Amino acid sequence: MSNEKKILNTSVEKAFKILDCFSINDQELGVTELAQKMGTNKSAVYRMLATMEALNVIQQNPENGRYRLGLKLFELGQKVPINQNFIAKARPYMEALAKQAGETAHLAIYKNQKVYFLDKVVGRHDLQINSQIGSEKPIHCTGLGKIMLAFGEPNYEKVINSLNLDSITKNTITNSKQLISEIDKIKGQGFALDLEENEIGLVCVAVPVFNRRGQFIAAISTSGPSARFNEDEIQTYTGDLKNTALELQNIFS
Repeated sequence: MSNEKKILNTSVEKAFKILDCFSINDQELGVTELAQKMGTNKSAVYRMLATMEALNVIQQNPENGRYRLGLKLFELGQKVPINQNFIAKARPYMEALAKQAGETAHLAIYKNQKVYFLDKVVGRHDLQINSQIGSEKPIHCTGLGKIMLAFGEPNYEKVINSLNLDSITKNTITNSKQLISEIDKIKGQGFALDLEENEIGLVCVAVPVFNRRGQFIAAISTSGPSARFNEDEIQTYTGDLKNTALELQNIFS
């Protein structure tokens, strides 16, 4: 019994070592790369990958033969209750962001291909924004959602092509090719804009939040009326958001 338990634990340990090899900078890896990162031989990695692929924990990209994290991990993640400790730790930084910007700040995660709001801190301008903690919004017409597509969804082109790109306002992007181009741009610049795409008169700036291992965990944003969000202000808000994201990165492993 003890030997069987030891073998099982070793297999589980190897599986988690494979999972830990992936990050925001290494979303797809080949067998040779995985073997090098783990300090083991390729045949051992092949065997583990075959099992993990059968369980949909790992997926192979048919175009290049490289591997990426599978949807099973996302499904399991949705079964975990929202970690109140996560929200509590982030809250002081969100309050500081809202105070500094004077606008409403949001903290959200990617859930069921939608934006799920974890926290909301109203700025001194006290603008009434149609968002509530625990509510969901589409990912294609929100700054937070675009960030999630760019940094939380390795196969974002496939996801976008499967989405119902409903028109929420006259500014909503409803063309899949245009949205894919927008996400490509966001990946390069590190922030996303919602220019009255979800609500007329409302502009949102959003950035990704990573943990210390470089894995995407959430998105944060600042929202306010279009009259106050001119080009100069957007640059200021983006800087504030990126600084807050770095502070949050330091507290999450």
